[in-house]
Amino acid sequence: MTLQPRISVKDKKYDCLIFLFALTALSLFMVCWSGPISEYAGHDYYFNTIRFGVLIDNLKSGTYPIYIDSNALDGYGYFTKAFYPDLILLPFALLGILTGAGFAYLAMIFSLTILCGLFMYKAMNTVFESSVVATIGSILYTFSAYHLFDWYNRGALGEAISFTFLPIIFLGLYQIIVGDYKKWYLLTIGYSLLIYTHLLSSFITFITLAIIVLMCIKPLLKEPKRIAYLLLAALVTLPLVASYLFPMLEQMASNTFHYSLKENITGQTKLGFVDMAWGSLSGIFYSKENNLCGTGPLLIIAVILRLFVKFPKIHIRIADLSLFIGVFYMICISSVFPWGRLPLGFIQFPWRLYEFVTFFFAIAGAYYVFCLLRTRKQFYVIASVVIVFAVVTIVVNNNSYQYWQSKTKAAAPEWFTGIPSVENEYYQGGLEYLPISVPSYHYIHQRGDSVKSQLSTTEIISTNRDGGVINIQLSLTSADNIELPLVYYKGYKAILNTRNVEVGESKSGLVEVSVAESGNLTVYYADTLVQKFSWYISLVSILLLIVYIWFYRKKKTIE
Repeated sequence: MTLQPRISVKDKKYDCLIFLFALTALSLFMVCWSGPISEYAGHDYYFNTIRFGVLIDNLKSGTYPIYIDSNALDGYGYFTKAFYPDLILLPFALLGILTGAGFAYLAMIFSLTILCGLFMYKAMNTVFESSVVATIGSILYTFSAYHLFDWYNRGALGEAISFTFLPIIFLGLYQIIVGDYKKWYLLTIGYSLLIYTHLLSSFITFITLAIIVLMCIKPLLKEPKRIAYLLLAALVTLPLVASYLFPMLEQMASNTFHYSLKENITGQTKLGFVDMAWGSLSGIFYSKENNLCGTGPLLIIAVILRLFVKFPKIHIRIADLSLFIGVFYMICISSVFPWGRLPLGFIQFPWRLYEFVTFFFAIAGAYYVFCLLRTRKQFYVIASVVIVFAVVTIVVNNNSYQYWQSKTKAAAPEWFTGIPSVENEYYQGGLEYLPISVPSYHYIHQRGDSVKSQLSTTEIISTNRDGGVINIQLSLTSADNIELPLVYYKGYKAILNTRNVEVGESKSGLVEVSVAESGNLTVYYADTLVQKFSWYISLVSILLLIVYIWFYRKKKTIE
């Protein structure tokens, strides 16, 4: 006999309260224990805090949405927003107006960690109909070693936030395949939020969804309407994410960027078995040779318990499917998988898949633990072990984080100044989204803040900058092309005196304007039609989906 039949409604409420208290306490402890993370800035920390600060400034000035960070690259501007969405950051940026960026950033980590735990709990409680499984699985997932590694060591804001939305996505898929398929909108909502968070995680999630659908094709074929609702979820997602997806695709289609030249390093960054062994100890021990992370021992132990689950269980197939996917991704992370031969170089690091290993191992492991429990006393003991281990993981990860970042800071202090400069690549993550015509970010620094003409007879009388707007007084004897200290992206507009003039890209990948008369030239970034209308598409789609869900729930309540 398992624990499940003995759980009363009162016990479930009590379990839920225990979980909520533990989740809140652990989230608060995680944020407070890590202290001033700016002092030990993770790999992408400054990149993300800069775009967070730009978002706060835009909201203050009432210019949101804005695409170009006009202060980046010594004022040349960088199109961060087209490739890194900021919708999920908006509520916390609004808070940052009142409290400052530092506090708002920590509040964001705390809030999204809480939501991650709540969504995972809800998903697992719905699928396994057990508050015990939900409690164990949620704590294992939310405070996993790799999740902490993303928040702190890597400072990978997008990937860390993506943890929050995976449970919604897979709960939505579960409802479509075997549950209430009319709740297809859960998949749409979760996947839309994920796209607005982190594109790479969205791609890996798509592959994972495809794997699960193929493995569950028989029940889907028995009820073709479930396939129809799956397609509906996919179709509705497109207009919901239009405000991010369409401007990004527009820019990608308009130019070629440096990311296309990046070497495929996936084959070099897949992990050997020694590194993966160290990863299995994450949260208790970390290697002093490489700054790596993995599953941690508790998830490994939990899934190994499958060997001791002897009798058929009602939800064992779901747990076993989760185990299979987790093991498959572990193989993909390892050196045996032929990453270098696949056209997937944009993934860069196969160990990104640890996010999905963690998710599926937490699901499977929590259920296997539940299958072996016999009394509520055993549950309290196991829950206490999981919570204590979460505390230990937070403390040990923080020690490793500070060790590695202190070591890096001593070796390369220019990366920890917090001031963007050519020495730290302006904190723009390799500058993959510079047009390919721009030789390098060093060229921008060397060129300086200068306006150049092709003809020596053209006189640049004066130049004035006001935020992202450049005003130039020109004196011409004949038509000329003027190159400005602005990186070219589709959407720049130029006005000479009172007339619009042609804007193009110079041979150096900068904004170039064709002028035919003397006078005042004003150049600034004006939103493209795609950027303008995509916001309306998303807004209308969101409102329509809200109305649909409201009517569906109202109808269901009446029934």
